Amino acid sequence: MKCVDRNQGDFHGMESWGLAIYDEIVAPERLVYTDYFSDAEEAMNTDLPTSQTTLIFVDLGDSTQIISCSMYGTEDALKTVMDMGMLQGITQTWDRLAEHLAARREN
Repeated sequence: MKCVDRNQGDFHGMESWGLAIYDEIVAPERLVYTDYFSDAEEAMNTDLPTSQTTLIFVDLGDSTQIISCSMYGTEDALKTVMDMGMLQGITQTWDRLAEHLAARREN
Protein backbone atom coordinates (compact mmCIF):
# COMPACT_ATOMS: atom_id res chain seq x y z
CA MET A 1 0.00 0.00 0.00
CA LYS A 2 1.12 3.52 -0.64
CA CYS A 3 -0.37 6.56 1.09
CA VAL A 4 -1.57 8.97 -1.62
CA ASP A 5 -3.53 11.31 0.67
CA ARG A 6 -1.55 14.55 1.05
CA ASN A 7 -3.62 15.33 4.16
CA GLN A 8 -1.82 12.49 5.97
CA GLY A 9 1.29 14.64 6.48
CA ASP A 10 4.42 12.56 7.07
CA PHE A 11 2.58 9.40 5.98
CA HIS A 12 2.08 10.80 2.43
CA GLY A 13 4.16 8.73 0.02
CA MET A 14 4.93 6.10 2.65
CA GLU A 15 4.72 2.48 1.55
CA SER A 16 3.43 -0.33 3.75
CA TRP A 17 4.21 -3.93 2.96
CA GLY A 18 2.77 -7.14 4.25
CA LEU A 19 3.63 -10.81 4.05
CA ALA A 20 0.98 -13.50 4.29
CA ILE A 21 1.99 -17.10 4.92
CA TYR A 22 -0.79 -19.59 4.30
CA ASP A 23 -1.29 -22.03 7.16
CA GLU A 24 -4.24 -23.92 5.70
CA ILE A 25 -6.06 -24.06 2.37
CA VAL A 26 -9.27 -26.07 2.24
CA ALA A 27 -10.75 -25.36 -1.18
CA PRO A 28 -13.40 -24.11 -1.61
CA GLU A 29 -14.28 -23.68 2.08
CA ARG A 30 -11.59 -21.62 3.79
CA LEU A 31 -8.13 -20.05 3.85
CA VAL A 32 -6.10 -19.52 7.00
CA TYR A 33 -3.01 -17.34 6.93
CA THR A 34 -0.64 -15.50 9.24
CA ASP A 35 -0.14 -11.85 8.31
CA TYR A 36 3.12 -10.04 9.04
CA PHE A 37 4.29 -6.50 8.49
CA SER A 38 7.32 -6.62 6.22
CA ASP A 39 9.48 -4.61 3.87
CA ALA A 40 9.61 -4.79 0.07
CA GLU A 41 12.14 -7.65 0.31
CA GLU A 42 9.77 -9.74 2.49
CA ALA A 43 11.79 -9.27 5.70
CA MET A 44 9.33 -9.47 8.59
CA ASN A 45 9.07 -6.54 10.99
CA THR A 46 9.03 -8.29 14.37
CA ASP A 47 8.36 -4.98 16.17
CA LEU A 48 4.79 -4.91 14.83
CA PRO A 49 1.96 -7.33 15.66
CA THR A 50 1.08 -10.35 13.57
CA SER A 51 -2.39 -11.75 13.10
CA GLN A 52 -3.89 -15.02 12.01
CA THR A 53 -6.79 -14.59 9.62
CA THR A 54 -9.40 -17.12 8.63
CA LEU A 55 -11.50 -16.52 5.52
CA ILE A 56 -14.58 -18.73 5.28
CA PHE A 57 -16.44 -18.97 1.96
CA VAL A 58 -20.16 -19.76 2.23
CA ASP A 59 -21.94 -20.88 -0.95
CA LEU A 60 -25.27 -19.06 -1.16
CA GLY A 61 -26.16 -20.49 -4.56
CA ASP A 62 -25.97 -17.41 -6.78
CA SER A 63 -23.37 -15.66 -4.62
CA THR A 64 -20.69 -16.33 -2.02
CA GLN A 65 -20.54 -14.87 1.47
CA ILE A 66 -17.03 -14.27 2.84
CA ILE A 67 -16.54 -14.28 6.60
CA SER A 68 -13.22 -12.85 7.75
CA CYS A 69 -11.89 -13.27 11.29
CA SER A 70 -8.47 -11.94 12.36
CA MET A 71 -7.00 -12.85 15.73
CA TYR A 72 -4.20 -10.96 17.49
CA GLY A 73 -2.02 -12.29 20.28
CA THR A 74 -2.94 -9.59 22.78
CA GLU A 75 -5.35 -6.73 23.25
CA ASP A 76 -2.40 -4.33 22.97
CA ALA A 77 -1.46 -5.83 19.59
CA LEU A 78 -4.99 -5.20 18.33
CA LYS A 79 -4.92 -1.65 19.69
CA THR A 80 -1.61 -1.01 17.90
CA VAL A 81 -2.97 -1.96 14.48
CA MET A 82 -6.27 -0.16 15.09
CA ASP A 83 -4.30 2.99 15.92
CA MET A 84 -2.37 2.50 12.66
CA GLY A 85 -5.58 2.65 10.61
CA MET A 86 -6.26 -1.07 10.16
CA LEU A 87 -10.04 -0.63 10.16
CA GLN A 88 -9.88 1.95 7.36
CA GLY A 89 -7.42 -0.18 5.41
CA ILE A 90 -9.43 -3.40 5.56
CA THR A 91 -12.63 -1.48 4.75
CA GLN A 92 -10.99 -0.07 1.63
CA THR A 93 -9.78 -3.57 0.68
CA TRP A 94 -13.27 -5.06 0.90
CA ASP A 95 -14.76 -2.04 -0.93
CA ARG A 96 -12.27 -2.50 -3.78
CA LEU A 97 -13.12 -6.21 -4.02
CA ALA A 98 -16.83 -5.33 -4.25
CA GLU A 99 -16.08 -2.77 -6.99
CA HIS A 100 -13.99 -5.30 -8.91
CA LEU A 101 -16.69 -7.96 -8.71
CA ALA A 102 -19.39 -5.48 -9.75
CA ALA A 103 -17.31 -4.48 -12.79
CA ARG A 104 -16.84 -8.12 -13.75
CA ARG A 105 -20.60 -8.74 -13.55
CA GLU A 106 -21.18 -5.82 -15.95
CA ASN A 107 -18.91 -7.36 -18.60
